[in-house]
Amino acid sequence: MKLMAEKRITWNSLYIKPKLKNKVEYMFWSKDDIVERLSKIPRTLEDISIEVFEGVPPENNFLCETSLSREYCTDASNSYGNPQTNISVAQVSIEKELMHPYVDGSSSNEFAVHPSQHRFLLPYEILGYEIRKKYRIFQPEELKTKFPAAYEQLMEVKQKAGTEKQELDSVECYRLENESFLQYIKTPKIIITNHCQLHASYDATGSHVFADGIGVVLGDITLYHYVTAVLNSAIARALPEIWHREKMQKNNHLNARMLKRFPIEFPKKEITETLVSTICRYLIYLNRQKQVSKAYPKSEYQNLIDFYKRISDLLILDTYITDDLDPKLLEILAENITAPREEFEYSNDINLLIGLQAIKQNILGSADFRKCRFNNEFTNILATLKNNGVW
Repeated sequence: MKLMAEKRITWNSLYIKPKLKNKVEYMFWSKDDIVERLSKIPRTLEDISIEVFEGVPPENNFLCETSLSREYCTDASNSYGNPQTNISVAQVSIEKELMHPYVDGSSSNEFAVHPSQHRFLLPYEILGYEIRKKYRIFQPEELKTKFPAAYEQLMEVKQKAGTEKQELDSVECYRLENESFLQYIKTPKIIITNHCQLHASYDATGSHVFADGIGVVLGDITLYHYVTAVLNSAIARALPEIWHREKMQKNNHLNARMLKRFPIEFPKKEITETLVSTICRYLIYLNRQKQVSKAYPKSEYQNLIDFYKRISDLLILDTYITDDLDPKLLEILAENITAPREEFEYSNDINLLIGLQAIKQNILGSADFRKCRFNNEFTNILATLKNNGVW
């Protein structure tokens, strides 16, 4: 969004006029003003979470990523180096029970999780169905008997790490240095990575293993979509400045302490939270389809992603700072953006894309849409957030 000379905002074909207010009430919002406002929000991500935690250590000599593109292959051909761990990775058939989709943070995981082409080997048993799981590591003899392919792979990794080939005589040969993230395997969570800027994706199954990122398990499962949208919003661009001012970031590595500080504000109107959560579901669907579908060009998906994300940003910005959204806009959005059926976002039905295109056209074609206005503070904040080179 760009603040134009005649003080109007253009989002491609989406145009909304600012609402003029008395000059006495007008305030110019600088970057410092915005950061100051956000810093004073008392509720944080830590307050609404059961746990905010870091993922698998990025380096571990006795674990490996393995491609399952040749699912039933039993040879160890096509080996190559893993740049993170400096260990060999091979296309071999390893028991599925121990393999988990892997998110390495090297690509944009915004709204939808995009696992890499590899899987992560975890020689652990995850126990129970509670939010916080129990787990145990398989003993070497048990691993050799029940999961011989995994055992052989760990033996190979051990050998290539410079150790003479011998039996795995202790779990210490392949135990993770930090096992805490295992408590939340198979638990729904938000996965946050720092790919150029903060990106959050909702892992509904909780089965993904991630490195160089942060996992968030919320206390209220109904909040996952709203919080995911907030973490991906323009508001999140101010977070690095908050970390810097509070001396929380010593390097470029994203850690749990930093994310716990993220300010959380909820809308005063239930309809606003519902709209943001529903749009988040739309965006999960669109981001997934952009990666996997070949029915439409990626640009078609991106146009819809941009449109719905801008609406989400509007609603979140109003929730956090302005609290002065034109009621007409809320009415138009509520009339058109309705909660889809269960599991909508994980469907591959191309008709859903056509439906989202129709919703966009209905919103833009509404007779009252172009009459919606925002106050000058709102347009100023948008311009600051979007156009400030630091953010």
